[in-house]
Amino acid sequence: MRRVLFCATVILFALAGCFKGGEKADRYTIFDKLLDHGKPLAMGDDRDVYVFCDAANWKTLEPFIRSGIEREVPIVYPEKYFNLILADVKEANTLVKYKNILYIGDLASTSPVSMHMKSVLAQDFVSRVNSSGGDLFVAKNHSSRDQVILFLLGKDAISLSKIGALQADPIFSLLLRRLTERQGYYAYQGKVLPEDFFAPYPYSLKIPDTYRVYSNDQQGNFLSFLYRAKMQNREIPDKYISVYHEAMPENKVDIAWTIAKRKELGNKYFEGDEFDAELIRQEPFRLGSQNGYRLMGAWKNMKHAIGGGFQSFSFWDENTKTAYIIDNIVYFPAGDKLPILVELYAISNSLKIK
Repeated sequence: MRRVLFCATVILFALAGCFKGGEKADRYTIFDKLLDHGKPLAMGDDRDVYVFCDAANWKTLEPFIRSGIEREVPIVYPEKYFNLILADVKEANTLVKYKNILYIGDLASTSPVSMHMKSVLAQDFVSRVNSSGGDLFVAKNHSSRDQVILFLLGKDAISLSKIGALQADPIFSLLLRRLTERQGYYAYQGKVLPEDFFAPYPYSLKIPDTYRVYSNDQQGNFLSFLYRAKMQNREIPDKYISVYHEAMPENKVDIAWTIAKRKELGNKYFEGDEFDAELIRQEPFRLGSQNGYRLMGAWKNMKHAIGGGFQSFSFWDENTKTAYIIDNIVYFPAGDKLPILVELYAISNSLKIK
């Protein structure tokens, strides 16, 4: 077993959930609006982005677009948020139902991709580009039920090179939002734990009922959930979502506090899990409506000779004068950790402070 499961109090789950506004529901349906079920099923991997761009424009823009969108981050090993796949415009009709598509071109060019873009884009958008010098157009679920198509268009090659450098970050944000919504949609296909479960706590979460309580230390203000397959399988990850809170009259939450508290929690509740503070990602981060910080990287446990990826979100709630850490852990030797951390973020983002 990955860890020894324990629980301070035994809790029986009644399968009756609650959605926004107090309306009774079994599922958390906030991500259902992502899909257009009237369209055919989208194809391709969630992280693959097919790029159509003429050779001359791609030579200029590739350094900005590739680094801005793929974004490699070190976890246990370096992982990319997205994989750019340069495609021939002759394949446009074949790839039209894939999940993530990016067109890049300019109005002055007579090369195939730019000509294709001018033939499919609305005239008012083309006119706007002529006036502004360049713009980004986004179409969702155009040809399939779960799709985002982006058109980055410049007035000419020089304008495109300028707008391309500026739009790499917004394009990444759009794709990451879509990826997060997809992961959230997958996570919430079943029922969630009932709202009544969180009655003793100063917060609530929408936890899929496939998770079970891992630790419930009410005196220590720590609650943790674990998803684990019934049959141990390296191809199926273990996933943890934990919440810790403590009274804090004044905001003392910063990176140093987050690192120290996360180390304390790892040692106390996760059988000595540890991490190297010099190697993890440390950054300001927003969880829901709360401004705080995120730690992200690799954890290890020397006792069990295992490791994986984790992320911790910390913030101080001004209304209740309370500090929080929401922690996500993945143990998945067989595959990438980053998509699972995105999924766990989507679940963690459902946190509501009472």
